[in-house]
Amino acid sequence: MKKKQSASGLFFSMFLRSAVVILAIVIVCLIFALVRSVIHGKKTESTEASTGVSTEVQEDPLLTAEKTEATTEAPEANYGIKIAVLNGTETGGLAGAWKSKLEEAGYTAVDAGNYKGVSATTKFYFNSKDMGQELINYFPGATIETEMLKEEETDVVISTHDVLIVIGTSDDILSKP
Repeated sequence: MKKKQSASGLFFSMFLRSAVVILAIVIVCLIFALVRSVIHGKKTESTEASTGVSTEVQEDPLLTAEKTEATTEAPEANYGIKIAVLNGTETGGLAGAWKSKLEEAGYTAVDAGNYKGVSATTKFYFNSKDMGQELINYFPGATIETEMLKEEETDVVISTHDVLIVIGTSDDILSKP
């Protein structure tokens, strides 16, 4: 013979079962969110719904350059290469600003200096053709120069660097609104 359950016993039994089901659904959702954030990277976006305030996200030139698709596979980044970022504009502090951006991207050996001239476009000078090619992605309109800079054209010792980047007015992130 089947034992009758009281109304309160039946209620708590059903309550416990539904709590277990809800907890399982929450755990599955959290695991899904974790996997998604790992796959897509940790992107944080402010939403109007969460704050009630609309915020406009300014694109970082360094990050947007990373998003552009190259026609060929980009070489893997070598964050230990020695880079000299040279200001080829009349905007003070530009090389320092790009130095900071590259350091934020993970490059550990970046020096800032000045190019003794003015350049309309950003120019790359490589001491080794295999080192630093991925840096071009940060400067979409840059050109690669085949002839190396001369020491008298800059205020840094260029022979100790793997890559020299002369920042032109096209990549002047301090003057652009």
